[in-house]
Amino acid sequence: MPPEKSERLPGPRPRKALGQHFLRDSGVLADITGALRVPERGLVVEIGAGTGQLTAALLEAGHEVVALEIEPRLVGHLRNRFRRHPRLRIVEADARTAEYGEIVPADRLFSIVGNLPYFAANPIVRNALESPRKPAELVVMVQREVAREMAAPPGAWSLLTVSIRVYAEPEILFDVPPEAFDPPPAVWSTVIRLTLLPEPAIPAADIPGFFEFVSRVYRNPRKQIHNSLARGTWLPPGGAREALLRAGIDPARRPETLDLSEWRALQQAAAEVLALA
Repeated sequence: MPPEKSERLPGPRPRKALGQHFLRDSGVLADITGALRVPERGLVVEIGAGTGQLTAALLEAGHEVVALEIEPRLVGHLRNRFRRHPRLRIVEADARTAEYGEIVPADRLFSIVGNLPYFAANPIVRNALESPRKPAELVVMVQREVAREMAAPPGAWSLLTVSIRVYAEPEILFDVPPEAFDPPPAVWSTVIRLTLLPEPAIPAADIPGFFEFVSRVYRNPRKQIHNSLARGTWLPPGGAREALLRAGIDPARRPETLDLSEWRALQQAAAEVLALA
């Protein structure tokens, strides 16, 4: 069934230079709104409110909304469109660097929702996941291939998959065709839910070192883990094989097949080998 389209969207036109594709499909807007699991007495932080199509759907569903928008002309349009709406606050901010502790009241839980610009999706998600004030969930639209990588099954993990899994449980919700946007992008999109873990899977103090270690090994993701570890880290000759043996990992496996517990065990084993060198 073709997507439900409206006539020309109200407000400013999308800017190609900024990678803007405004969602216009009323069915998709309803599906995104319906997918939210906002905590009791919580609010919704919308990223990239644009012309306010999703904002209007969220308000219609009864949510209290804080709408983030980086572009001043769109901020002006939103403030005019939703003049003095009692359940909406519009904040001019860059979601790649926004401080959620300053945006959301200290006594409120919140969910994040949004149609994310393709070029900025990863830093926006990373900022939300790493924020001291974390959301309960993110329900966001990203490029389909990026969503598949975020939620990759065991055996096909990338560095992005690992970085998501440290903080959240990913779940693919549904795909969205190009025709749902104005203007249509060249690729399909996907709405994905990231449900935040009660605590990160890696102790907070260890996360920087963990990511540094994993990223070094992932520089050669298609090679056997023995070769990737030897090339990507500072271990002495023979140290990579010794670390893998200590961690109980077959040296012939590839980095994409390791889960979080195995990465953690390998990092600790590599540190032991290095300490003995």
